[in-house]
Amino acid sequence: MKIYSLLLLSILVTSCTGDNKTNKPAFKSNELRAKSIIEFFNTNAYQSDIKTFYSEIDDNGQIVSKKIYNVALSRLIYGLSYASKFDKSYINKAENSVAFQVDKLTAHDSIGNYFLSYYDMETNEFPETTEVDIWQQAYGLCGLSELYRNNPSDKLLSNIHKFHDDFVSRFHDDVNGGFYGNYNMKNGQVAGSKSLQALVYPITAYMENLWLADIPNRSKYEPYLTENLRIAYANGWDDDLGWVNLKFDDEWAPCINKSRENTCSTVNPGHNFQFASLLLRTNNWTFLAPAAKNKYNDLGIKILKRTLKKPVYAAADLSQGFYSEVNPVTDEIIDDKKTWWQHCEALISLSLAGARFENELAELKSFYFENFSDDKNGGEYFLLDKHNEPQIKELKGSIGKSAYHTVEMIRYLNEN
Repeated sequence: MKIYSLLLLSILVTSCTGDNKTNKPAFKSNELRAKSIIEFFNTNAYQSDIKTFYSEIDDNGQIVSKKIYNVALSRLIYGLSYASKFDKSYINKAENSVAFQVDKLTAHDSIGNYFLSYYDMETNEFPETTEVDIWQQAYGLCGLSELYRNNPSDKLLSNIHKFHDDFVSRFHDDVNGGFYGNYNMKNGQVAGSKSLQALVYPITAYMENLWLADIPNRSKYEPYLTENLRIAYANGWDDDLGWVNLKFDDEWAPCINKSRENTCSTVNPGHNFQFASLLLRTNNWTFLAPAAKNKYNDLGIKILKRTLKKPVYAAADLSQGFYSEVNPVTDEIIDDKKTWWQHCEALISLSLAGARFENELAELKSFYFENFSDDKNGGEYFLLDKHNEPQIKELKGSIGKSAYHTVEMIRYLNEN
């Protein structure tokens, strides 16, 4: 019996390490998927002397530079913190990376604390900052909030509160509500920088997570969760076109697409899925009235239904994924490549919708792990072409790509 068990284990291990897509195991658990992403960076990017990770890693796992990007590191801290549920050794690396982030990737001005874009270990230099954007500042708090959720400490929470308060002081519009997208160190909040992302990122990157974990201080986050959601619900969806509005003026009036040649911007299907995800998350927000949660849920489901009918899919269903960029006026495909983050956003939103889209969820989940995962070199691809061939010139680790989107998606698949 012992020999039979060893033989069975050998067969399973062999099937899990096949080089081509046909050998990829359908039974691979979400736990193993999360750990496989983390281990790509543990193996190739971790530096024991500085106790953190380089950010730019190529398809084969080679280090491209000695830069450590704030967003990439914070997102890796998120992945390590969540995956510590499966492997406790990840907590130490998450804590050490937070220590590096706070020491080398932050600065201070008259408003307060902010995150730097990167630190270069080769030159011991960081960029001179004249303007900061809400993407890098919100996601600077991403890893800290997930580490606190999984391994709370008073010192960590004190740091989080400091950065959160200064983030709000820097970006919040006290007149019209919501957040500006950019802040100039000399001139202040940048007019014309409001976007859907300026409403979504603060919530999905860290505030909702802190609201879940920092229960005694929920009043610090609830006003901004409520306000951003209200503005996004009122102005974020173009029902005529069936696409999100991405750009706004300073009073949150959306930019109007005038013609196929004169659009405010192209759109990504991932933006639709991301917005639906935000709306559907509110089912668990106890500070919202039931009527408010119902209307947000209804719009989230409506957006999913409209998006699933768009001509952006490589097959008649979701089994071959979807293309990455679209003209919102004509639904014309502008870019037929397929990006990892957009499929993660789609899987999160579909998982939050309950049983309504279980077939679509299963199709897209199978496609994602079959095609974006690299079982030969480890990690996952950034881009596929329209035939699902990996585009290996795109780095597996970069300024914004590490472990976050996939690990967050796995978290929602597990929870829902």
